[in-house]
Amino acid sequence: MNVLVAGFMTIDKIELPVRTISSVGGPPCYAGLLCSRFGMDVTALTRIGTDFPDEQVVWLSRNGLQLRAMDRSKTKKTTCFKLIIKDDERSMYLLERCEDISLDQVPDTHYNAALVSPLAHEITQPVFDEIRRKSDFCFLDPQGYVRSFEPDGRLYISPWNDEKVMGSIDALKMDLAECEAITGKTIPREALEKLSGKNIRKAVITSGGNPALVLDGTRIMKVEVPKVKVVDSTGAGDIFAGALVTCFLRSRDFLWSCCFGIAASSLSLTSIALGKVDLPRSVDQVARRLYSSAVTVATT
Repeated sequence: MNVLVAGFMTIDKIELPVRTISSVGGPPCYAGLLCSRFGMDVTALTRIGTDFPDEQVVWLSRNGLQLRAMDRSKTKKTTCFKLIIKDDERSMYLLERCEDISLDQVPDTHYNAALVSPLAHEITQPVFDEIRRKSDFCFLDPQGYVRSFEPDGRLYISPWNDEKVMGSIDALKMDLAECEAITGKTIPREALEKLSGKNIRKAVITSGGNPALVLDGTRIMKVEVPKVKVVDSTGAGDIFAGALVTCFLRSRDFLWSCCFGIAASSLSLTSIALGKVDLPRSVDQVARRLYSSAVTVATT
């Protein structure tokens, strides 16, 4: 099976309490590499800059992600975020932004699934429409659609509700801030009820270490989240999305896929940067425990 992962690759400068590291990142790296680990044929629809290290291109290729000459900008640097992580708080700054992903970069291939995950409005409507046309299952992580940036690059969340995009996806993932930006609701259950009223049948809202809520058809389910010591949260949402999409392609059970994504994301929090893609063997066992304990909290 094949998966398209669309969004910027990045160079992340991660400031942890104990040290600062620099790592390549972005959804095509975290989610794409995880999909590849699970045996998917992965295409990265992305844009990198003049400064993206050649040795990283080689490493990604060896691990299942091929980058093409057309993916590299001739004039701009790679999108770069600075992430300051302290306890449960995370601040993000956009230091560099590459150019948008272009329509001619979209491969002439049909995909079993597409994971659309912009970081800074790099996926335009024509590009999204082409991705949607060429994929059987379109999963949206709307993080890059709801982001705005201060003059110094600091990230903040702005309201967003593009009905053309929202009306053509098959499933989406949101955290609490994204949920409020998209639905105007601060209570997750009310947000899912509103989305259900707009004919969205598959969605999940995460809330850090608190239980997640899953909309699966007409049911809203509560899923517990494993308690772990958080070392680095960078890319954890992408791990969640990649694990969910690969699991859904095989099982067609959205609740189970969400449980697998939650288990994978939670267990990845103890690793730094791209070390997250090497999941422990216990992820399946943890996911099964979450699945068996999930409860229905509402119907729509």
